[in-house]
Amino acid sequence: MRRMAVFWGCTIPLRFPFLEQSTRLVLPALGIEPVDVPGFTCCPEPTLVKSVDEDVFYLTAARNLAVVEQTGLPLLTPCNGCYSTFKSVLADLTRDWRLRRALNLRLSAAGLEVRGDADVWHLVEWLSEDLGPVALGKRISKPFWGMRLAVHYGCHLLRPSPAVRWDSPTAPSKFEQLVRALGGTVVDYETKMQCCGNALDRMGDRSASLDLLRSKLADLAAQAVDALVVSCPSCFLQFDLNQATILREAMNAGIPVMYITELIALGFGLEPRTLGLGMHRVSVEPFLHKWESKLSQRAALSEYFDLGSLQVCAACRACDSDCPVARARPDFVPSRVLASLLSGDLDEILAGPEPWHCLDCMTCLERCHSRLGMAKVFEKLRRLAHERQTAPAVVRSSFENFLSTGTLGAGRTTARLKLGLPELPPNGLDSLRRILTQEKERP
Repeated sequence: MRRMAVFWGCTIPLRFPFLEQSTRLVLPALGIEPVDVPGFTCCPEPTLVKSVDEDVFYLTAARNLAVVEQTGLPLLTPCNGCYSTFKSVLADLTRDWRLRRALNLRLSAAGLEVRGDADVWHLVEWLSEDLGPVALGKRISKPFWGMRLAVHYGCHLLRPSPAVRWDSPTAPSKFEQLVRALGGTVVDYETKMQCCGNALDRMGDRSASLDLLRSKLADLAAQAVDALVVSCPSCFLQFDLNQATILREAMNAGIPVMYITELIALGFGLEPRTLGLGMHRVSVEPFLHKWESKLSQRAALSEYFDLGSLQVCAACRACDSDCPVARARPDFVPSRVLASLLSGDLDEILAGPEPWHCLDCMTCLERCHSRLGMAKVFEKLRRLAHERQTAPAVVRSSFENFLSTGTLGAGRTTARLKLGLPELPPNGLDSLRRILTQEKERP
């Protein structure tokens, strides 16, 4: 197991210990032994400290870095602000030897020296770049299948560049990849990279802070997300605690907020009570209830479909251009139907017309390089729709007619007589009925 020093920051241990709880529970399962290092102080927070006294800012950050350098351990932090401070100061120490020398002259009074070579990781960065989404996904026993999850990066998870350079500072994707690895459906939204506004609250402008929050929440609500996933305690404060303030005014349900390790811990099968999820100010109960329902739907869906093949098919989308119905009807997109299945919308699909738009022409199967094709999926959908009595009336009546006559239509014999064709021989209806009505042998 790899040992890593953890810098918890100020906000998590003092205001949100349940975020610490989920992180402490998750890390060992991912191969990390979290080490608590004595002697840390605030990172410090730049807006409240650097803006007032730059020397205090650099000396405090350098002292923390010197402390962790003495341990010889890499540093892991679950706080965006702490991460940005340390990465920024490390970049400055590397670039400016005079700054490093001046700081070390001051640090020597405490018997410390900062070399500037601390290996600093944000928790999400480590999950993405060291562990990897695939390895994370393999550890999940209860995936968030069918759950619509939005991601809020936060300003300081990716900025400032080039001090922070593990993902794009303006168009990132790696946090979303982690959420997808947990089985969730990632929902994009227009204000994804917009600041949550919590810093304004700290500066005393609560009204402006809540206005920014309302903008984000309105955007998320318009996308019908089930939860917002964050990686920063300050962002969590804004979206959970301050959202609760807004909810008291608006009297609506709100959007549950999940820190990334809370989501992972649930995916590992840990109980919400163990994680302290009841300490959230915006209730997570609607999220948990829907998630359990989706897991039941997933279990039911796996009885009829190979979910792995469905995922491959939905992601490929090559058949969308091959399907003759899709070309004739732009509103019918076969891969979108499969994606809806994977999102847990089986009942809605069976009640709709989509299963019956497939012509069973097998073009998709013949052109599929994996020999999967969508036709078999649509065939099963049609059969399920009939079993649940949601098939179109014309299909039901045709099937009943087949069972009663052995054909799909009696037709008139006038044209046959005019052509001098012989009478049709008796059909095999009685024999067929005997076969169909006998009990199936059990395998």
